[in-house]
Amino acid sequence: MVEALIPKETGVGFRMTKEEPPSTSKDLQELQKKLSLLVESIQNNSKMVAFMKSPVGQYLDRHPFMALTVLVFVVMSAVPVGFFLLIVVLTSLAAFVGVILLEGSVPEIISL
Repeated sequence: MVEALIPKETGVGFRMTKEEPPSTSKDLQELQKKLSLLVESIQNNSKMVAFMKSPVGQYLDRHPFMALTVLVFVVMSAVPVGFFLLIVVLTSLAAFVGVILLEGSVPEIISL
């Protein structure tokens, strides 16, 4: 009875293609060309050339893992530093508003 419920042949065939469609290959070549132009424009930037000639740039060029570590550290530390600066600004603003309100109400209380 169970055998009757299980189809013996699904009729769906899968054909494995070994070659990519020409549009995908063309898109990848175009993407590679754009990426190489971007890298070339960054490397030809005058500020980047000046940085790479500095001792820090030469050290990071010789130690790519250290450069990656520094980059990740800077990116990851930007979020907490940003939150801290936001809290500082909001606290200063709240204190400023509080002083303005307090200074406005204190002379009224004293004059009574």
